[in-house]
Amino acid sequence: MNRLLNYRRLVILASQIVLLAMSYYGSFLLRFDFHPDVTYQPIFMQTLPLVIVVELFAFSAFGLLRGWWRYAGMNDALDIFEASFAGTVFLYFLIELVFKIDGYPRSVLAINLILTMLFVGGSRFAVRAYTESAQRGAAELNTLIVGAGRAGSTIARELKRNSQLNLRPVGFVDDDPSKDGIRIQGLKVLGSTDSMADIIRKLSIRCVLIAIPSASGSEVEQIIAKCRQCKVDFKILPPLSRHVSGGRASIANLRSARLEDLLGREPVQIDLASIRNQIEGKVLLITGAGGSIGSELSRQVCDFAPRELILVDRSENSLFQLGLDLSTNRPQQHFVPAIADIQDVSAIREIFALHRPDIVFHAAAYKHVPLMEQSCFQAVNNNIFGTYNVALVTRQFGCKTFVMISSDKAVNPTNVMGVTKRIAELIILSLQREHTRYVAVRFGNVLGSNGSVVPIFQQQIAAGGPITVTHPEARRYFMTIPEAVQLVLQASTMGVASDIFVLEMGQQVLIADLARNLIRLSGLEPDQDMSIIYTGLRPGEKLFEELMLDGEGIKPTSHPKIRVLDGGAVSFEQVRVWLDQLSALVEAKNMSGLIQAFQSIVPEYKPSAEVLALCEVDRHDMALACRRARGELWHSASTMPIELLPARFTIPTPVSHEQLR
Repeated sequence: MNRLLNYRRLVILASQIVLLAMSYYGSFLLRFDFHPDVTYQPIFMQTLPLVIVVELFAFSAFGLLRGWWRYAGMNDALDIFEASFAGTVFLYFLIELVFKIDGYPRSVLAINLILTMLFVGGSRFAVRAYTESAQRGAAELNTLIVGAGRAGSTIARELKRNSQLNLRPVGFVDDDPSKDGIRIQGLKVLGSTDSMADIIRKLSIRCVLIAIPSASGSEVEQIIAKCRQCKVDFKILPPLSRHVSGGRASIANLRSARLEDLLGREPVQIDLASIRNQIEGKVLLITGAGGSIGSELSRQVCDFAPRELILVDRSENSLFQLGLDLSTNRPQQHFVPAIADIQDVSAIREIFALHRPDIVFHAAAYKHVPLMEQSCFQAVNNNIFGTYNVALVTRQFGCKTFVMISSDKAVNPTNVMGVTKRIAELIILSLQREHTRYVAVRFGNVLGSNGSVVPIFQQQIAAGGPITVTHPEARRYFMTIPEAVQLVLQASTMGVASDIFVLEMGQQVLIADLARNLIRLSGLEPDQDMSIIYTGLRPGEKLFEELMLDGEGIKPTSHPKIRVLDGGAVSFEQVRVWLDQLSALVEAKNMSGLIQAFQSIVPEYKPSAEVLALCEVDRHDMALACRRARGELWHSASTMPIELLPARFTIPTPVSHEQLR
């Protein structure tokens, strides 16, 4: 066989001649019911060379005299039909109009067309079937495909072609009653998902491939539960539209089940044309580019061909990793990493002056709730003053659009992180709308972001447990990072004024259920193999989150998953007064005054008990400082070096608005 393969083209040519001769002879036999008259024998012998030459020429023109028969598919079948039809038409022209052969039975050509397709096409698919069956090894695992739709059919075809995967597809299961018993890619639909356990046992299934990209989270969870009950391996095909660029079903897309598969969120449909129209050929600047949202935003905007991408972050490690990722996976995109802190207005102004961005995505922020309860002044500096710096520099350099990433924690805030993000929203609402369009996008938690609950749970599972959950009734909104970024890009194309957009987050999810699902996905059973411990709410946390206030008017947009709300009217002059006040309080390290200012600016803010306790400590320390200054506690204070006195004992001159700018 190996020697014959060295002369593959000659073998193909010889086999085609034999097959064409057989089909032509068979057409004469069928035309005369297998008893042809002897008078037609000379006609057959006279036209046989002509038929073979013409059809070989047609096959050569369609590329059918080269290639590998073991890979024959639908495209080859179409080519065979087109070549046979073209050859038949040409033969009819030659026999009837050129050579004018008397007594030639014209129906022979029609029969020959059918037989040629059967003989030539059948031989190719027979070689493919033999090759696939010969490549099957005993080590292959019997595989069941869940879902007999387009995705499942594609997976089955690829499995049959690729024996190196060591997976032998034996059939489908599908909940559509109309598909029960039919064959797809030569494999039978064996039943519904309810009968999976019996099918797995009878056919010795070792692997299950879940190929239902449109399945809901509860459906996926039920299928996974059956797989775990039967103790078989399983892989899942995620929604193909989970990324902006989309894709097609393929074995390469199969992966282990993840938590987002159990959420069952419908794939996001976005207007690619409007996003491309806004981004293509523009200079984009992203602050916080090294973070979870910023880095995914950087990757996705590359699909819309911006002229230049400016990546701003103060973490050199995060920026380096992002640059390495873009250089490897998006080599066509020109990007500039810029190490800078949004609190440094001079550095931000220099970056804007050098690159002149058209669109700014502001994702830089402190977001860890418990840490910000202990670091109020840093939260103000970064989330409020940093946003103010970038927003004003954006207007100063005439950028077209400014998009700020906000948070659901800005609604009825009970923590410093939330109230600072709400004040940042008010800054956006107050800015003039002459040249720059300001937009804020508010959404909840994203799965897998840095420091979020899912990576923490995964680390605890890897360490052998237990998993720590704050409260059995704690619940949060969740969406995937790619989904959030897609909706942010879509929202950036909407609105004509200073708007706050709210992303549709679906139903809130119990954190305890999230933990149990992660344990099950790890092959363990919650409360048996791994326990869950409730530790109590952390400082500043709520049992549940909200996406809008009762008084905020909500309106739909052209996108079903994006809504716009009335965030309230506030003047820029009022914002300047607030910022001057906050600046003085931060410089003075006046904790209690800062909290009072928060409540004045955001009346719905309810500080946590931990922050109120810090305010009491702050008042006590301030009283001690005043008494020491009057000499009432001179002896105790004299033992402390002056350079070690707490910084908040020094009351500086308030910073003016012009100095802040």
